[in-house]
Amino acid sequence: MNLHLVGLPLSAHRRLAEESNGWDEVVDQPHRFLSTPFANNDQQRFSSKELGDIRDRMRSGWTHVIVAGNRRWQDVEKLLKFDCRVHVSRLGEPLREVQLQDLKDELSRVTLLDAVWLSKISPADLRHALLLPPSMFRPVRGVEGYWGRCDVYKSEGIPRAEKVLETVEREHRRPDKDGGNSWLDSKRMRYKFDPARHSVSESARGGKKDYRFCYEVISGFHYDVRDDRGESIIVAGSPRPVKHCNVTPWGHVRP
Repeated sequence: MNLHLVGLPLSAHRRLAEESNGWDEVVDQPHRFLSTPFANNDQQRFSSKELGDIRDRMRSGWTHVIVAGNRRWQDVEKLLKFDCRVHVSRLGEPLREVQLQDLKDELSRVTLLDAVWLSKISPADLRHALLLPPSMFRPVRGVEGYWGRCDVYKSEGIPRAEKVLETVEREHRRPDKDGGNSWLDSKRMRYKFDPARHSVSESARGGKKDYRFCYEVISGFHYDVRDDRGESIIVAGSPRPVKHCNVTPWGHVRP
């Protein structure tokens, strides 16, 4: 597990790095730890550069982000929503005086929780329901917004998330005309894995990785989406209705 702590004041970052032997003593193996300090006051918003650096780190595999007491943590959550884990840690005030043991205890809590979440909720393959695009796929009543209900940060929320995923699987995984099973939403739109892999993202073209709920999504992965009744569909950017389109887990559409 790669844990990325962001937002420590520079003075606290330097002190704790020295106290922990260059961060070697803050997490147990095989976990890895990275701290990105901010020189600005912890009450200020994240800058565009800081957010860009956090996103770049995530695309390099640092998918367990811990925000250290910055009241604008919502900026990080919005940036990385459903791509990776974003924990908000209250390490005490003033933040520049945080103690090493308090940091180690918090990192231990995060790793224990996320280890269970990874094993029970995070996708393990490309057929997982959490890879469907929230902006387009329409679940049945009772499991609307199930993506957010699976992005839980308390241990008691994990069993509930498991039940939600079981319901999504039961309600939306349906046989298709090719003899297999694919996803069918409440609007009768069929989402089928397309092995062609021709919807490569800009980040993938630049050698970076794409993640969804901490799962590394292969370059070019997308769904072939069509109306299960054979009707034409309206796609943004297309001058006329089409019979099908390509859709990524992030809701990017290509006619």
